[in-house]
Amino acid sequence: MNLIKYLTTKGVKIPDHKEMTRDLNVVNIKTPKHLYYSMDMHIGKPAKPVVAVGDSVKIGSLLGKNQGGISANIHSSVSGKVISIDEDGGFRGKCELITVENDYKDEKVKLKDLGDDISIEEFTKRLQEAGITGKGGAGFPTHIKYEMEKHEAEYLLINGAECEPYSTSDHRCMVEYADEIVKITNLIMKIYQVDETYIAVENQMPESKRALNQAIKKSHSKSIKVYELPSIYPQGHAALQIDKVLGIETKEKQRSGDVGVLQSNVSTIKAIHDAVFNNETFFRRIITVTGPMIKTPKNVMARIGTEVAHLVEECGGFYDGERINITGGPMMGKSFGNLSLSVDKDTTTLLFLKRHSKTEEKACIRCARCIDHCPVSLQPILISSAYRTREYDLGITLKSESCINCGICSYICPSKINLLDDIQNLNKELEGKDDDQ
Repeated sequence: MNLIKYLTTKGVKIPDHKEMTRDLNVVNIKTPKHLYYSMDMHIGKPAKPVVAVGDSVKIGSLLGKNQGGISANIHSSVSGKVISIDEDGGFRGKCELITVENDYKDEKVKLKDLGDDISIEEFTKRLQEAGITGKGGAGFPTHIKYEMEKHEAEYLLINGAECEPYSTSDHRCMVEYADEIVKITNLIMKIYQVDETYIAVENQMPESKRALNQAIKKSHSKSIKVYELPSIYPQGHAALQIDKVLGIETKEKQRSGDVGVLQSNVSTIKAIHDAVFNNETFFRRIITVTGPMIKTPKNVMARIGTEVAHLVEECGGFYDGERINITGGPMMGKSFGNLSLSVDKDTTTLLFLKRHSKTEEKACIRCARCIDHCPVSLQPILISSAYRTREYDLGITLKSESCINCGICSYICPSKINLLDDIQNLNKELEGKDDDQ
C-alpha cells in the first residue's frame, strides 16, 4: 500500500522516520587521529590553504582563507600538526585537502572579544572570521547574506522546519540549545533593528516548540514567536516558508532580503551564537547518523573533517546487506560510496538505507500527480519529456530552472519515472548552453 497521503495543498505528507533519533540527546564522540579538510566545503570559490606541511595548529587555527566574493574560511577542529596537503575528493568533488594529525591536547585559539555594542560591520566581520556557512545543507557563506540584507531586513525568520525524513539534527539543536538560540536571536534583532522574529517548526516537533517557548519566556522577549507549520514536505524551503509564515510572496529569482526577510537555519543561528558569545570558529556541528542499516543510530557532535567511516564505527557499524549511503535526507540528499570522505560544514545527516532491487519504470499514465503536488507549480512530466526528446529550449518555457530539487515528483510518480533526474539533467544542458555563448 502506498504510504503517501495526497494533499489539497502543494507538497506531500510522507513518513518521517525520525523515531530512530528524535529523542536521543546529542553525544560527543571520540575524535579520530587524523582529520581531513576539503577547501571546497561551501558554495563558491574554494578556500586557499594558508598552512604548510609541518605547521602546528590548534582548534580554531585558520587552515584555508576565503578568496573574496562567495567563499568561506576553514579552520582546524583539533590541535596537532599538518601532515599533508593533497589534491583529493570531498563531498563537493576534487579539491585541495589538508590533513591534520590530532595530538589530543585540544588546545584552542579563539577570536577576539567583540564587547557589548556590536555594529553590523563588526557582526558580519565576525561571521566571516568564524567561517560560518548555512548549516541547513546549502553551504552559502553566512557573512555575505547578513551583509547583503543589512538595509532590507524587516523580519528575522529562523528555519527550524526539518522536513527531510530521518534527520533530527536541527530538532535536537532546538531542544538542547534553545537558550543560546534565543539569546543570539535577541542580539541579531537589536543589531539589525528588526522588530519581529519567527522561529518556524513543524507540528511533529512538540519538544522543540516547548523548549523554545520556555527559553523565550525566560528571556522576557515579546518579539520572538514560535510558528508551528504542518508536517508537509518541503516546509523547509525558504520561499515557501516565507509565504506560509509571513504571507509574503517571493517571486522568481528574488532573495529573501528582497522581500525584507533575514532568514537562517536554526543550526546556523547556534553557530552564530558560538562565534559571538564564545569567540569560537565554526569547527563542529550536530550530525544525525541514522537509517535501517546502521546498528546504533545517534545524534553526534562531530568535528569538521571527521571521516564518515569513523562515525559509522562510533555508531556500532553496519548490518549485513547491500546499502545506499546518503549525505542529507532521502529526498534531496546525495548518494556516495566512499566512507573515507570527511564530514564538512553542511553535513546534516548521514543516512544508510537498505538497497532494494530497482523498480522498473513504466509509461506515464497521465495522472498529473507530479503537477498537482509540485510546491512551485511546475509541470515535471512535461519537463522530463522535453529532456528525453532533447527539446532543451522548451525547458526555459516550462521554467525548469525554478525547480527546487525537492524530489516530490519522482517520489509520488506511480510509474516510477525519475522526473527529478531528468529536470536536473535538462538544467545542466541549459547551463552548458549558457557557458558556450
